[in-house]
This record gives sequence, structure tokens and C-alpha cells, in this order.
Amino acid sequence: MALGKRHGGTMVPLALAMLASVCIATVGCTGSGGTPSTPPARSGVTADSGGAASTMGNPGPAPPRTLAAVTTAGAVVLLDPVSGRAIRTLRGSGAVGDSLAVSPDGRSVFYEVGVGCQHQVWRIGTDGGDPTIIASAGSKPAISPNGTSLAYATQYFDCSPGDNPTAGYQVVVVNLTTHAERRFPMPPGRAASGLPAPVTHLSWSPDGTRLAVSVGSAEDNEGWDLVTMSPSTESYYLQDDGSGAVPLTAAEKGSFYYEGVYMPNGHLFVVRQCCGGYPPVTTSVLLQEVDPATGAPLRQIATGLTSKTHTSLDVDAGGHWLLYLSGTDLEVSSDGAKPTTLASGYRAAAW
Repeated sequence: MALGKRHGGTMVPLALAMLASVCIATVGCTGSGGTPSTPPARSGVTADSGGAASTMGNPGPAPPRTLAAVTTAGAVVLLDPVSGRAIRTLRGSGAVGDSLAVSPDGRSVFYEVGVGCQHQVWRIGTDGGDPTIIASAGSKPAISPNGTSLAYATQYFDCSPGDNPTAGYQVVVVNLTTHAERRFPMPPGRAASGLPAPVTHLSWSPDGTRLAVSVGSAEDNEGWDLVTMSPSTESYYLQDDGSGAVPLTAAEKGSFYYEGVYMPNGHLFVVRQCCGGYPPVTTSVLLQEVDPATGAPLRQIATGLTSKTHTSLDVDAGGHWLLYLSGTDLEVSSDGAKPTTLASGYRAAAW
């Protein structure tokens, strides 16, 4: 059995025509990728079309003071949140994955290192200094709003853990002061299938009582899910009966959540993609604010490009600034404005 992997769509003339019809109500879709670079600050050139009128260039909320990112070459860097320029390199190489976490006080960055069968989670100060290892087996770090707990996932990368690898797929929550930890495996029914449920992203609710767990493809692009769970009361990071899953409205059946993170107002910022199957065919990508209880879309942030993956979603503590990666392009949006490309050449980013 081969472990499932993410599959992106392929842009073809027919897909272009379909995307044009999706974008007609907003703004035409354009895009670019490449090596780390910085466009003119707040140029208004976008990789994805937005769902609201742009306010870039007008007075508005100041961006967060700390913006960390991982380059496609594996360096952990700090970026100027206004210009997108790299201002400090914290680690020169070795970082992997599309998840990154910045502590609430802006003093620490948690990142994933591609060492070992299950990777590792490290921490480094934003003022430099030596990095320290947090988890010898871990990925997808997410720091709680009060900075006391770190959630991460354990799973396998490019290795063969045996006939049934599901025992190695867990969500772990560790207290950074006491080092006490709780582990949340796959539920028995899902584990018995032998198909892993890989965690693609983790995000804490604003009150620190719940985790949004983005679950990737189990096999052949099937199994995508977005669930919320309580680390204080639940035993598994998803449930056999599907409880805790963020629903899709009737009009959105057939699509799936590629990734989702909590916003300070308790809503979720998500990538909703259509459609699955094998071989995969991506016909639409929407970045939306949704109600976690009903799945109802409350606001459209952008219409994504079907030729790119959209990952590393994050929202600042004030709820004004959103960011995500469109391919390797770092997109930012202020108060629902049309996203703009802040910089290119990155695989992860976080406020």
C-alpha cells in the first residue's frame, strides 16, 4: 500500500475556460511563481483574485510586527511585513513542510526539519541564537494563543513503517513549561483500515480549547477532511462517526476542504477545492471565511488558481491580516481586501 499524497490540478484550455467563469464575478485570475523575490511593495499585482474591493495603499490596520517564512531552499527567515523583503536568516537550511508557527509574543519561531522518518520540530528565537529541538518526531507545529502549548503531528515521510502504519499517525499537545504531553491517535475504526489519515495543518481556536485539524488524502486523493477537536475531552484527532467534521453545505457537495485555520472571531479561514477522485481534476479553488458549525460561507477572500496548491493559511491575532501561499507566492489580505503578492519563493509562512 502506498501512502497517499496531495495531488494538484493541471491547467488545460478547458480548465481555463471553467476558471474564467468562476472568476467573472470577482477579478481575472493571473499568477506567477519562482525563486525568492520581492515585488514592489503593495503593488496590487495578485496571484489570485479577491472577493472584495482592494484597499491596498489606503490607511488601514498596521500589519503584525513579525512575519516568518521558510524558503523553497529550506531557510527560516524573517520578512519585513510591509515590503516582503528578507531581513534576517534564522536558520540557513533544513526546514521543510508548509507549516510554521510564531509565538504570540513574537520571540520564537517553531518549524519542521526534514530529519528522520517522522521529521522533527525545532524552535529558534527571532533575535537569533541556537535552535532547540522540541520534538524528535513531529511536523506541522501550531502554538496556542497563550503561548503555553504546542500542537504537532507525527506521521511518516518517505519511509516504510510496516504493513499497518496508522499507529504512527497522531496529534500531540505538549505543555512547553512542564513538558507534559497528550497524544491523540487515529480512532480504532479508521486505524483498522490500514489507511493513514495524514495531518496537513493544525490551528488553535482563539480561546485555546479546540484544534482545527486539516486531514489530507488517505489514498487516491480520497479522505480529505477538516475537523475540530477538544484536546481536553477527546481521545482521537478525528472520529469514526465523522463527528467534529466541518460540514459542507448542499451546494458544495463534491468539494472538500484542503486546509483550514481558526480566525480570532471563531470562524474558519479555509481553502475549499473541487473536485477529488483519481486521477485528480481541480476545477475550482475558493478561499473563504466559513462558519465551523454549518460550513456556510460568510465571505469570499479570493478565487485561487487551479494550477497551484494553496497552503500555509494564517490569520493575525487582530483578525485583520490573512496570509497564505499560492504555490510559492506569499499572498496577504487586509480586512477582506483583494490579496496581493508580498513575495515569492516560499513554502511556509506565518504571522
